[in-house]
Amino acid sequence: MGETNPLVGRPEDVRRWAENRRIVNALEVRDLVAHWGEPERAVHAHFELLNLWLALHGWPPPESPVDRRDNLVV
Repeated sequence: MGETNPLVGRPEDVRRWAENRRIVNALEVRDLVAHWGEPERAVHAHFELLNLWLALHGWPPPESPVDRRDNLVV
């Protein structure tokens, strides 16, 4: 009866897992910021791309052949 539940694990294993997740999350955030820049800058760039699309093609964008195919009623 001294066994631990294998789904829960020992407390030290859970603590180690939680600490590893915290470290991995911090590394992911660091890498995303390094690749995409600060969130505010990324959002600003997104809106610039939307404005470019509007200037080149009008709004809303035309339906793509893939969207047309996917919207067909079978």
